[in-house]
Amino acid sequence: MSEETGKIGEITEPHHHEEEEENPYPTGLKNTEEIIEFNGQKVNTAIFTQGFVAGCDMKICFGECCKSGVYMDKNFPEVILAHKDMIKGVMSADQIKDESQWFDDEVVEDEDFPSGYAAGSNVYTDSKGVEKCVFNDENQYCSLQVAAVANGMHKWAIKPTYCIMYPVAVVNHILTYDDEHSQDLAYCGIDKEHNFTQTTFDGTREEIKYVLGEELYNSLDEHYKQNYSAKFTIKLPETK
Repeated sequence: MSEETGKIGEITEPHHHEEEEENPYPTGLKNTEEIIEFNGQKVNTAIFTQGFVAGCDMKICFGECCKSGVYMDKNFPEVILAHKDMIKGVMSADQIKDESQWFDDEVVEDEDFPSGYAAGSNVYTDSKGVEKCVFNDENQYCSLQVAAVANGMHKWAIKPTYCIMYPVAVVNHILTYDDEHSQDLAYCGIDKEHNFTQTTFDGTREEIKYVLGEELYNSLDEHYKQNYSAKFTIKLPETK
């Protein structure tokens, strides 16, 4: 996901997938350890070993992962638009209130989405010159999640799957760590080991269970406990 400079309030193309040179890795993934399968879902074991921060903290990262817009199933904008008034009610002054400008007109083919096609959210430039997703507010929060919570809905009820699960994503039908997008992030990025306090799996347990279901989550959890969790606790002698 690259970034471009736009004028204040200008709607520009979403920055999601860009064509790159042929990937030398057979799965299309860079951070590949081992591909295993649970209940028909392929999983890259990198989610069990890749480090991650303690949690999202907008005061530290300023919502870096939300700046470039996001791809979602082509039918998901309908879910968001069904709640447009509710969403507009929590948007900041700089945000685009015209729902006709919330999504990119182009629909792209992407088999990782249920319909086989993806639609992208647009980006805008706020009054401080910061380019961000149309749903990213002045406090760096997601207006979709803020609106849902304010109206008694589940916090992720109208939020795209990719946004919910990051840094976990489904790429080429494989549940994996999103090593491409994380290259650009200064707080929770792939090479920010000094900020890591847990594994990616530990950091996204709630999200994985919500998006992919309890059955798959339980299978992943069991595998994680058997193969990656600490097997022994060593008690050191007390010193005086």
